[in-house]
Amino acid sequence: MGFRTVVMLSNDMSNEWSKDQELGQKIQKAMNYAWVPDSDPYSRDSRVGNYGRVVECVHADTQTLSILNHYEGFKPLYHTGFQRDMAEDTVALNLIKEAAGSLGYRLVKKTVR
Repeated sequence: MGFRTVVMLSNDMSNEWSKDQELGQKIQKAMNYAWVPDSDPYSRDSRVGNYGRVVECVHADTQTLSILNHYEGFKPLYHTGFQRDMAEDTVALNLIKEAAGSLGYRLVKKTVR
């Protein structure tokens, strides 16, 4: 497997990035800096021109639960590896449980009344 790159682009700039023939090169350059943990979201290194930024570049088998905030804010809460034949709701629940645990919380299923 390869890697995946997540890019957040500002829709406000879509009229410009739709014309930019070098957008792919800008993304390729920026993705080399996106893996830095807790990197500054306003760092010039991970920026894609004035259009946005590369927020994540990880192995394609990585599952990430994250917060997307404002134009370029990306805060990963938890990462785990891909597990074949796992239902999507099970994947989501596992990611949420692990994220809650890392924040000092425990998830408990609601009782049915």
